[in-house]
Amino acid sequence: MSDATSTKELDLSSYDIIGFDLDGTLLRYNLQEMSTLIYNVLKQHMVEQKGYSRALLDKQLDMDFLQKGLLLDGPRGNVLKLSNTATILRASHGTRKLSDAEIVATYGPERRLQVANEFYKDPLSTWNGPAAEEMRTLLDYFDMPSALVFAQAVDVVDADSSQANEYHVWQDLLETLMHNYSRDHFGNNKSLYFKAMRADPQRYVLRSSSKLVNWLHQLRASGKKIFLLTGSNIDFAELTATQAFGPNWQQLFDIVATYAKKPGFFTQQRPFLRVDNVAKCELPNSELSLQETLVCGEVYSQGNWTQLHQSLAKHLKKDAGITRGLYFGDNIIQDVYTPVQHAGIECCAIAEELLLLEQADYPYTHVLGSQFWDSYFSVDKQATLWSGFIAKYAKICVSSMDQMAQTTPTQHIHCSNAHGFYPALPKQLEDSNLLTI
Repeated sequence: MSDATSTKELDLSSYDIIGFDLDGTLLRYNLQEMSTLIYNVLKQHMVEQKGYSRALLDKQLDMDFLQKGLLLDGPRGNVLKLSNTATILRASHGTRKLSDAEIVATYGPERRLQVANEFYKDPLSTWNGPAAEEMRTLLDYFDMPSALVFAQAVDVVDADSSQANEYHVWQDLLETLMHNYSRDHFGNNKSLYFKAMRADPQRYVLRSSSKLVNWLHQLRASGKKIFLLTGSNIDFAELTATQAFGPNWQQLFDIVATYAKKPGFFTQQRPFLRVDNVAKCELPNSELSLQETLVCGEVYSQGNWTQLHQSLAKHLKKDAGITRGLYFGDNIIQDVYTPVQHAGIECCAIAEELLLLEQADYPYTHVLGSQFWDSYFSVDKQATLWSGFIAKYAKICVSSMDQMAQTTPTQHIHCSNAHGFYPALPKQLEDSNLLTI
């Protein structure tokens, strides 16, 4: 454990603008139902559209294999769990757990995968291009069931032929993910995922608490500008946010930015587009100039952080250079690492896995409490990659926005540890090698 004596803190009153991710942050999902849905639609598409054996459909959903943050080693057909220094803590070939000897035989005595090292040093360097065709980090609950579909598809390929030296399962699964999550398929029934969500949103989306809604109102009443920044297209955001917050959800925010294409939102200068808030779609040929000020009360699509920041600063009648921003999100790369490292924003991480420790009656223990992979935070006293990223880049890390809703807009939050976990350091990290660099 780090011998650092300092502790992290968060003073909400020191920020002028505060933003939020939507999925997995402001709204939560029924992880049992959502994981089951995603798992089933991915398998079905792999069989019906990618030509995999129907034996894949006969495979059962093993929740214990699921965990956020796993890495897929596509060419080898392996699933990896990494430490906070990018060494391989645990691994499987397909669904079969690899022994330490097998890990060393495959990845060398240092237990490293080159492309994972590159990701560790600079996550965005592997986001696109050849590296993205070799590996995938499963960063949120939309991605999480992919690990099992990938692993079971590898099992099916192995059963059909023992001669596979390089696997193409990941490329097929990536195309399957893109098909099911493409905004073009929200309303045309081509995505079985969107079709199920539209038919029964209350089955998958949890209602947000009145305490959280009141907290958002309090933030605005204290003079802050509040924005929503989501990767979801406006039609999907309308579906889920209405289920979570009710039909007037947009009124909780000064500006809503949809289809944000994170992490590029924080690193590039893409133009904002206007949104038809009745038809719930982008307006064609509606790009704003990069100098145009965004209007409070409006919904936009795509865009960039610089323009959003400058616009909100103008509405506050402050210079953007002294207008401090804070952002909450659950995707450690898109919502924490990238805005902190590339846009100078301070961020708070959401890790629902903390509820396994905080809430005795947490209803999704069987979904997030993997025995196969061990804790999201550590394995055998070695901190995971994600614990390391959280400790290094997040102001604080909390289990949910309901945890934050117990505070006030003027509250100064003091963590009991140097790594930012609030209200306490996960017990799995108490004797770990976690270091804040």
